[in-house]
Amino acid sequence: MKIRMLNDSTKLTLQFIKKYTWALIGIIILQFAQNYSFTLLPRVSTNFLFELFTPEKIHQIYKYFFLALLIVFIKGFFGYIIAYSLSVVTENAINNLRKNFFEHLISLPVNYFKKNKTGNFITITIDDMSKIRANLYEGIIRIISQTIFVFIIITKLSLLNYKLTLISFCIIPALYLLLKTLGNRMRNTSKKLQQNVANISSNLYETLTAIDVVKAFAKEDYETKKFSHTSNKYKNTSLKLKILNNLFKPLNEFIFYFFGFILIGIAGLFIIRNQWTVRGLSEYMMLLGILFNPIGNIPKTLAQFKVVSASIERVYNVLKVENNIKEPLKPIIREIDGNITFENVNFSYDEDESILKNINFEVKKGDIVALVGPSGVGKTTIINLIPRFYDPDSGKIEIDAINLKEYSLQNLRSQIGIVSQNIILFNDTIYENIRYSKRDATENEIIEAAQKAHAYEFITKLTEEFNTAVGERGTRLSGGEKQRIAIARTVLTNPRILILDEATSSLDSESEHYIQIALNDLMQGKTSVVIAHRLSTITHANKVFVIEKGEIKDSGTHEFLSKNNKLYKRLYELQYFR
Repeated sequence: MKIRMLNDSTKLTLQFIKKYTWALIGIIILQFAQNYSFTLLPRVSTNFLFELFTPEKIHQIYKYFFLALLIVFIKGFFGYIIAYSLSVVTENAINNLRKNFFEHLISLPVNYFKKNKTGNFITITIDDMSKIRANLYEGIIRIISQTIFVFIIITKLSLLNYKLTLISFCIIPALYLLLKTLGNRMRNTSKKLQQNVANISSNLYETLTAIDVVKAFAKEDYETKKFSHTSNKYKNTSLKLKILNNLFKPLNEFIFYFFGFILIGIAGLFIIRNQWTVRGLSEYMMLLGILFNPIGNIPKTLAQFKVVSASIERVYNVLKVENNIKEPLKPIIREIDGNITFENVNFSYDEDESILKNINFEVKKGDIVALVGPSGVGKTTIINLIPRFYDPDSGKIEIDAINLKEYSLQNLRSQIGIVSQNIILFNDTIYENIRYSKRDATENEIIEAAQKAHAYEFITKLTEEFNTAVGERGTRLSGGEKQRIAIARTVLTNPRILILDEATSSLDSESEHYIQIALNDLMQGKTSVVIAHRLSTITHANKVFVIEKGEIKDSGTHEFLSKNNKLYKRLYELQYFR
């Protein structure tokens, strides 16, 4: 099963270089010409050497001298063209694979990213892709070229002395044993190394994105020790892989020279018995010396295929993940009104634990509804089902009496605005962060969106105003400022349905005041689903749903629930007295 998967993964990876087949054939032809021309050098060199000792033919040495120089020049010229062409082909192939990988990755459902480390994806996109380019794409060409080179040299060696050449084949079993033993160990070590790289990436990412928390609790030493432990693991595995890699060269040399000395001894017997000449032996040994390089590189290249197989599997393991949020065959594209219906909806992230149980409710166009309950009861899960970040296990969700699964995902999500407490801003300017939701927005539209979000005033006080860089994840702005930028980004799309996930939590009173005004303006005429951290902010809701343990336990207005529902009354009183 494992071998089949590896074959499938390699086949999938090779599809991205398949379109350059003719270019690769051209490169192989050039390499054949380069290799063949170089194998002429021993004959020319031998003739040059022996003409030196033949006075009557001394004038011939100039011819052989310039022939030798010409062969070396041709080899170098072809080598340059081959190297450049190969770089163009492999860089384009890996670029296509990387873009395909990213396109597939961002199409996967949200839940997939919650189950996997971000560092894994960073490592695959950068490190694994580089290994595939160098060790698979370039490695395939190297192995073909080296095999052709070996075939040419062996043919020439056989023409010089077929008996000696047959004896030299005894080296093959020794090289195969070396490849099998070290290659498998290198593959397993490489898989461990890639995981170590992913762990370093994740450790670094998590520490730097939470640097405020680290410093607030004075945990620099703790984080340093944790990173040091992860880094040491990487170092030890990397050293082990390098040791295995470096073993190839001395072991190859030992095997090659061992058999080389045996061949020289046997060749000496042929000469003593007048079955061969010193001139023939000289050319033979020169060819044998040239043969050392490809013979030594072939096992090493094959071993690299073992190493890169770990990277290929990691890419394949992501590419084979199916997106369970399917685009319908004939997607509906329309402007929605905003009527939302949940009918017997059940949902679970894992089979062992049910999150939502038999959820039923209806929201009319323009209504404001609130979801209330303790943490972890499924409020966020409900709102994540509306834009189809997930699909329910059973039951159905409709917008305007049409099942969500029938809508075009892009059309559906473009009409749903989401403002949450977890604000994500990109490391770009304020202008670009607002424009992210509508790339074709005009400057006037962006300014108007900022004004509606009550962000314009603080933006214009900044030195560079809209061109101010917000920093990574918006670190140069306060929480309230980031929230207003996020609201402006949502305002720009003019959504038909608005989802607010505790959008005013964790803010100071002044920021909350401005944001609440902005949200109230934004909700006008829109269907709004609100998760409220502060119950005082939802007193104007048309209906409030009280959720407990994944079920809707009660519903009604704020006034009704505060008098008749114990859980709601307790939550409200706790916040009021706090």
